[in-house]
Amino acid sequence: MATEFIVLDHTRIPGFPDAPIHLDRAPIQIIDDDDFTEETDTSNLTIAVGITTVLFRWSPDALYAFLDIDAWFSFTWTVTIEDEMKIEIGRVENQITIGTLDKGGNKWTLMLTYNIEEDGPNRGAWVPNPRESMLGDDDLTDPAQIDTLGREFVRDLCLKERWFTGKKIKHQLYVEYAPMDIWGDGIAINPHWLYDSLNLSACTTCDESNRPLKRCGRCGTAAYCSPMHQKLDWPVHKSICTMDLEQRGQILRITQHGGLIGWDLSKTVGDHETKMSKNPNFVTPQSLRQVDTDHGDHVHTVRV
Repeated sequence: MATEFIVLDHTRIPGFPDAPIHLDRAPIQIIDDDDFTEETDTSNLTIAVGITTVLFRWSPDALYAFLDIDAWFSFTWTVTIEDEMKIEIGRVENQITIGTLDKGGNKWTLMLTYNIEEDGPNRGAWVPNPRESMLGDDDLTDPAQIDTLGREFVRDLCLKERWFTGKKIKHQLYVEYAPMDIWGDGIAINPHWLYDSLNLSACTTCDESNRPLKRCGRCGTAAYCSPMHQKLDWPVHKSICTMDLEQRGQILRITQHGGLIGWDLSKTVGDHETKMSKNPNFVTPQSLRQVDTDHGDHVHTVRV
């Protein structure tokens, strides 16, 4: 049986509610994992769909950040498997890098890169980049081989459901506003706090606010309506919960006005003269976010 997919028709980048998006010139979709097994025919599984599945299953907000090229100059999502390896899905502007590193996280064992076409008839297409792809110490010069290895890589991630955590597994997300910003290689962030500030009046997992909530007993920075929803969020919450108090406090301070995106609006919105987004993930070109200044200190974005 061929791989079956679920199309996420209503997926939108925050701040662009009326702007449909695509990935590698195809609708945003994820694997329907009810019947996804080793025996499933994955010849129709693309690298973009595999990455979308992993990020969406871990946290939809992480997927939005991966798509949001205007807001985040770089995006890095990692899974560290203790004493085994490190997995990475990254993006720097319009270049995507996926692969694995050694158990120390210092040397790539597989690095595959793709450039997203910014203009022209193939706008939005992912093009393998042989100049920055390698298997072990060997350069990969054949785009077809890069594509094949990429499909195998995302197939393995999805079969092993790498969005879940475990005793020796830890996920981490880093984003960067701009080259050489004050965070260096990016700030470690809870994806829930990218586009919204901490909200303890609703369930962190489902946004339910009409049921009794219990806060995380260790760090107090998440609230849940049930033990099941606390368990579902643990792969995301784990890195923040185990972070040192000073670092977690710093993140909470800079995300308190509408999330990290509200920390420095000059990096993410247009000025009085309408500027166009450079994001090729939009089906049609869009103008940048605009700030609605009538709402006081809180960050509200409107389309123009």
